[in-house]
Amino acid sequence: MNLREILVLLISFFLAVTIILTFRKIINYRKSPNRKPQKISIANGDEVKVELEDFSEEDFIDDDMPPEPKSSSDNLIYLHIESDQNNSIQYKDLLSYFDNNDINLADEGGWLKIYLDDSNNFSLVNGLKPGKFLPEEGIDSTSIITMILITDEQNNCVEAFQGMAEMSYKLAAYLSANVLDSDRNKLTKQMYDHYMQQAEETDLKKIKLS
Repeated sequence: MNLREILVLLISFFLAVTIILTFRKIINYRKSPNRKPQKISIANGDEVKVELEDFSEEDFIDDDMPPEPKSSSDNLIYLHIESDQNNSIQYKDLLSYFDNNDINLADEGGWLKIYLDDSNNFSLVNGLKPGKFLPEEGIDSTSIITMILITDEQNNCVEAFQGMAEMSYKLAAYLSANVLDSDRNKLTKQMYDHYMQQAEETDLKKIKLS
């Protein structure tokens, strides 16, 4: 074998190695899950084809899908009762309603704690500043009251929320008022289900910790 044949073999060998390494690099690049799409400048009229793998799930959002409701806090569920007339909800009327319906409560100094049973309860407060009813200071009426359920203080959060919601509707009917969600919009089934899910998650966490 002469020198020329040896050089041809060496050149062929290096070319083969280069081609193999190039193909391996291309294959590894395509398999990489973390690669990002290239930014391409597109002229008007150009047809662009994009592979779906270049996008994350966050890039696919249905504009017709309603936004997920937000909770007021991780461990609080709020419901409001609002009257169409200013200062039409009288503190004495609230006390009379609970007394006539044999509902246990405690006056905590301007706001009420309502007992659904021995281990579930919620708070009822004046929905306007100062957040309390103070008859001695002339604050004995409001246009909105707020029910507050502290989820992790309930023995059964699902039952507690259901009880608070049921009482809210009955009280709203008594006051000729409306039940609102935490954002003071009319309580919808979607928001009700969202609060139920929040209550269920609280109960599941308690079960896992016990």
